[in-house]
Amino acid sequence: MLNKKESALMRVIYKKTTRNKGMCLIRPVELMVGISYGLDFKEEDLEPTMKALIYDEYIDLVESDKKGDFYYCITLLKKGFAFQRSEEQRLRARRSKIISKVLLALLGGAVTILLTRVIVPLFFK
Repeated sequence: MLNKKESALMRVIYKKTTRNKGMCLIRPVELMVGISYGLDFKEEDLEPTMKALIYDEYIDLVESDKKGDFYYCITLLKKGFAFQRSEEQRLRARRSKIISKVLLALLGGAVTILLTRVIVPLFFK
């Protein structure tokens, strides 16, 4: 399971690499621009997060220098290609939890109303 920073970075990588058959050549600045500003993701967090994704076998990374600019050559691995599917499953599970909690709250409210308005007046006239 990926943490918030890893998920945010993996979303950006997934979008960039799926356009080019699972590979891309990208600058670190482009990765940082793709991450939401609402997440506290600093430039210093980029390298450890990339290493975590490599360790978890989501991506393969080669660092290169092209015309004086630093680039990452990123290749998606098997888990990397499955990232979108796992994200969708995670969102589906979260939605079902929310829906079940709302339905349980409505059921609790209905039982409370039934007890206070119907059953209690029958016994305490």
